[in-house]
Amino acid sequence: MSKLVDPSLASIVARRIAGRGPHESSDLLDQLKRDLDTAVPYAEELVAQESRIPAPPPVKWGVIDRATWAETNISSMTALLNPLVQKVAKRLDAMPFAARMAQRALVSVEVGVLLGYVSRRVLGQYDLLVPESDKVRPGRRKALDGASLYFVGPNLVETQRRYDFVPQDFALWVALHEVTHRFQFEGVPWLRERFLTLVRSYVDTVDLDARGLAKRLRSAASQLISKQTPPEERNPMYLLASPEQRLALNDIQALMAVVEGHGNYVMDAAGTRVIPSLGRMRDIFDKRKENLGYLQKVVGSAIGLDMKLRQYELGQRFCEAVVAGGGPGALSRLWIGPEQLPSLDELNNPSRWLARVAA
Repeated sequence: MSKLVDPSLASIVARRIAGRGPHESSDLLDQLKRDLDTAVPYAEELVAQESRIPAPPPVKWGVIDRATWAETNISSMTALLNPLVQKVAKRLDAMPFAARMAQRALVSVEVGVLLGYVSRRVLGQYDLLVPESDKVRPGRRKALDGASLYFVGPNLVETQRRYDFVPQDFALWVALHEVTHRFQFEGVPWLRERFLTLVRSYVDTVDLDARGLAKRLRSAASQLISKQTPPEERNPMYLLASPEQRLALNDIQALMAVVEGHGNYVMDAAGTRVIPSLGRMRDIFDKRKENLGYLQKVVGSAIGLDMKLRQYELGQRFCEAVVAGGGPGALSRLWIGPEQLPSLDELNNPSRWLARVAA
């Protein structure tokens, strides 16, 4: 992706936007690491029991700062979007050198701003884009040291202090969610490739023709005005998508709703048994989503964070309905094969999915 993004420039911008965080060098971070030393292996035991997904080997994890999180995701984004870069390579090569460098700088700044902003909000992440066998490789930041599960220390400590969470409870709650993602992508042998195939399918449909983009811009304006456009389709990704791209986006949305919603379901189902303050933490996080400021809502919509929040909610409601209607064993059918995954329609109508997979 070097023709389109300068990783060094993107990292400089991301680091500036991310900031250091108020507790980046405090004793609170040392306490967080001690809490996670206990929370992560315990979370692995709980997730194995609750999810019924075959347990992968114990995970290697690390506590990182915001800038490291952003730089890691710049690298992952580079790999993920490489097919798109190949599509524009000839067009970029035909541009004058000055124009080519200006475009590269602009895209790099945009990527840096995007990931720098998100780095201020994220608490943890399982790196699904890089197989665990490739975690230790030349150029990978020493701070990660082969880890595939990251916790953004300053954000965790800041959130814990702001809402007066019980430190050990909060560490375990967050660990449960991220460990569940790791079980999904390491314990379900086909899931990672299914995700990557869907993303490649979407990238293959990207139309870089200016006339086609202008037509979709006109269509997007009319959809924004229309009250019949569903909330999940008011995001720029949907508004500017062609009919073919919308089909690909629907498949990606459905998969990610399952992944994120199942993560939330397991986090809460397992946590209810062992985390005394879980109810208070859940209430505060739910109110936090409702009370986002106008600027946060606008930015979240522009970069797709609002889509992610709806994925959590839709997927978790689906998981809860499936367990209520068919028991915990019914939910484990999700992981039999890609054909078992629900469509967006089935996510909104769990009984249809239950009827299909039980047939």
